[in-house]
Amino acid sequence: MQKESCSERFSLLSPWFADIIAVVKRDCKSEHLRLDPTFVRQHFGGVPIAKISLEDMRAVYLQQVLAGQERIAEFISNRWLFRNMEVYRFFEEELGKISPEFEKIILREDQARAILGVAVECFGAEKVFCFVLLNEVALPKAPLDDLQREALECLAKRQQKEEALEEERSLQRMQQELDRTKARYEKKIQEMTKKHQIEIQKLQKQINKLQTEQVNV
Repeated sequence: MQKESCSERFSLLSPWFADIIAVVKRDCKSEHLRLDPTFVRQHFGGVPIAKISLEDMRAVYLQQVLAGQERIAEFISNRWLFRNMEVYRFFEEELGKISPEFEKIILREDQARAILGVAVECFGAEKVFCFVLLNEVALPKAPLDDLQREALECLAKRQQKEEALEEERSLQRMQQELDRTKARYEKKIQEMTKKHQIEIQKLQKQINKLQTEQVNV
């Protein structure tokens, strides 16, 4: 299989790019952005690095890697791989069983499917697909296409679940706000009722006093 270019690989990874940047966000801020103030001025308008949002980082970095900025693509890939060493070690061990010269390995389709099957069971299709592209693992086209399809299916299910959870959290927030509003009004009503009762008691005392004075006249 011919290796994809930087832009081709990250185009395939674009559905997961926000997840990738979330993993390497701290590295990007503390290393790349801190050491390249010109890049920060050009692409983030001089916003303080600590205040650059994840969404802004996703948009800028995706534009850069899709434009073929190899240095940035390599930085992101290396940092993501470093933070997912368990996947790297798995592939290192499995590929090492075939040949110690990883870069020269040309996997047969059955070999690729066997390795990917175990990897997906261990780490999930999404993470494995990201690893394969970020680490430029050479795979036959059919197993890679199947892995991409499975990863996209997992992503869709995850997003549906996240949307359902967000909807549930939104409903919970609304209910909490209603409960707080209800509690405030109930407290206000209690205070008004208590004040009203006190006023009635005062009036009753005044009436009783007037009645007593009339009797004594």
